[in-house]
Amino acid sequence: MEIYERAAGSVMIFALRGRLTLESFGQLKQRVRNLVEQGGRQLVVDLSGVSYVDSIGVAELVRSHVIMGNHDGRLVLAAIPPQVEQLLAVTRLDQIFDRHHTQADAIEKLTRADI
Repeated sequence: MEIYERAAGSVMIFALRGRLTLESFGQLKQRVRNLVEQGGRQLVVDLSGVSYVDSIGVAELVRSHVIMGNHDGRLVLAAIPPQVEQLLAVTRLDQIFDRHHTQADAIEKLTRADI
């Protein structure tokens, strides 16, 4: 899995590409930790480039969400592929994650929440 980072004002975007699985375990969580250590408190995780997520990948998303929350931050998901959306629904994590259809919608939500 690859993680492409960019900033949109005070919001950081992590665009994930590839498979979020055991093979990439810890990558996302470590990047989120680095972000909060640098003072970042708003994160959009763009999943549009994710082709597959296994249970370890779901755990990475949950851990990242918890890390942000523990540091008074917010993590929102954007551009979720249908198979990942279905996995979130089956695990009932769709009730935990703030989800948006597009990266722009997610950024707008975080920006409005910051006011």
